Amino acid sequence: MKKTKTLAAAFAVIALASASLYAEDIEIPISENKKTEIANGLNAFAGNILVAAPQAATQQNVWADAYIGKLFPSLPPHFGVGISLGGTKMDMTGLKNAATAFEGMINDFVPDSGSSSITDQLKGTVDFGSIPDIFVMPTVSIDARIGGIFLPFDIGISAMMTNPSLFSVDLSDPNSITSMSAPMNFNAFGFNGSADYLTLGIDVRYCVLDGGVILPKVSVGAGYNITKGSFGISSDQSGVDANMNLSFNTQVIYVQAEVSKSIMIATVFGGARALVSNTSTSWAWNIKGTKSLGGNNLIISGEDSGSRNADTTSSTYQDGKWDFSGVQPQLYAGVGFNFLVFQTSLSVCADIRSFMDRTNYEKALWSGAFSFHVKF
Repeated sequence: MKKTKTLAAAFAVIALASASLYAEDIEIPISENKKTEIANGLNAFAGNILVAAPQAATQQNVWADAYIGKLFPSLPPHFGVGISLGGTKMDMTGLKNAATAFEGMINDFVPDSGSSSITDQLKGTVDFGSIPDIFVMPTVSIDARIGGIFLPFDIGISAMMTNPSLFSVDLSDPNSITSMSAPMNFNAFGFNGSADYLTLGIDVRYCVLDGGVILPKVSVGAGYNITKGSFGISSDQSGVDANMNLSFNTQVIYVQAEVSKSIMIATVFGGARALVSNTSTSWAWNIKGTKSLGGNNLIISGEDSGSRNADTTSSTYQDGKWDFSGVQPQLYAGVGFNFLVFQTSLSVCADIRSFMDRTNYEKALWSGAFSFHVKF
C-alpha cells in the first residue's frame, strides 16, 4: 500500500510538472528489491568465476610429453616453444539473472494500466541482449619448455593477455606487470561486452620413469599461475547507459602427475592435478540517463557494488586467503601428433567435484586446449 501511494504521488508530480511553464528534472529511484536481485545474480556469477578462473589458468601450458628430456648433457638439447588455444566452460546464469533484473527494474515505475506515454518512454530503457546460459571463455597463450641440467626435469613458462599494453610496465615496480593487458571490447554472442584476461605461469616436472619401448614416461610436478581479468556487459538505449562489470584476481598453486606413451607418430597422455587458489572477485553496476516526457526530464540513475572471495559465500570481502579447504581435483587427457620437430596436441580437462552431481551434468566444469609446438 505504501509503495502504491508513493508511485501515485510520483506520477502526480509528473502530471503537475508537465502542466507548468518550466520543465523539471524528476528523479526515478531504484527499488531495494531490484538492487538485491541484481546483487544476488552477480554474486552467483562471481562464485562461478572463483572455480572457472583457476581451471582456465592450468590449461595454458599443456604438453603431450610427460617429460621432454635434458637440456645438458644431451644432444640435441631439449627445449620447445609454442602456442595454445584454450576454452573453459562458464555458467552464465547468474549474470543472465542479474541482467534480467536490471532490464526489469523500470517496470516498477510503469503501472499496469494508465498513461501509455509513460510506458512507451520507459519500455526498453535497458537491453543487455541475449546472454547465453553457458559461455566458453577463450584463451590464447604462448609457452616455452626447457629441459633440466644433469637431473631429469624440465621447466615450463607461459603468458597470455587479451590486449597487450606493454608500455604500461614499469620495470622498477614488479607489480605493474599485472597492468600490461588492457580490456578488449566486442559486440558478439548476442550482447555488447568487454573482456580482459592476463595470466602468467611457471611449472616444473621431474621424471620418475623415462619410459622405453614398452614402459611409458611418468613425471610429477608443481606449478604456479597468477591471473587477473574482468568481464562486462553494457546497454545504450536511447540515451540511457547501463553497465555491469566483474573483475577477478587469482593465484593458483597445483601439484600434478602425468603419464605419456608414444606410439608411432602419436603421443597419448593423461594426468591428474590438485589445485588450491587465492581468488577474489568484485562487481559493480550503474545506470544513468534521462528520458523526456511532457516537457519534463525523467532522470534514471543508480549504482551498487560488492565483492566475494574463495573461502566465504558472503558478498563482502576483506582479505584474500588461500582456500586449502577447497582443493580442486582435475583429470586431464589428450593426444599429440608428431611431425619431425612439430607437435600438435588436443587435450580436455574436467573438474572432478563438478561431475559428482549426476542429476546436474550441464553445470559440470570442463575445459579444453589445442597446442602447436616446435620442439627439439
